[in-house]
Amino acid sequence: MTEELGTLPVLDEIVEDALRELSDERAQARLWRSSGGTEVSSLAEAKSRLWDDSGLADAMERGEVYNAPIDTQLRRLRDVLRRIDENAPIDALLASTDLAKARQLANDLLETLRNFGYDRADP
Repeated sequence: MTEELGTLPVLDEIVEDALRELSDERAQARLWRSSGGTEVSSLAEAKSRLWDDSGLADAMERGEVYNAPIDTQLRRLRDVLRRIDENAPIDALLASTDLAKARQLANDLLETLRNFGYDRADP
């Protein structure tokens, strides 16, 4: 599904994928510690998928994307993610209290999007 805001589409599948990674500590440990192969990621990559690759950042700058409460949750997640040092050692990053907050916010967003009618947010 794609949410349209003017001429800027938001690719919900990419939003969902990024939120899933940001909400899952085990996936983060597996993906972010990986040194190669088909499953490799990082906090920077997950953030880029959520905000840039999906079109979400541009769309949010122009107005409401989903609804006011969901957009507010997304802004909270963005603010928490900005506080995390992406260059920290991976073990410190994974243990970060801000990353723990981001995981919870991402998980809450997946649930909120499911209740909003975005049924692909089901695990």
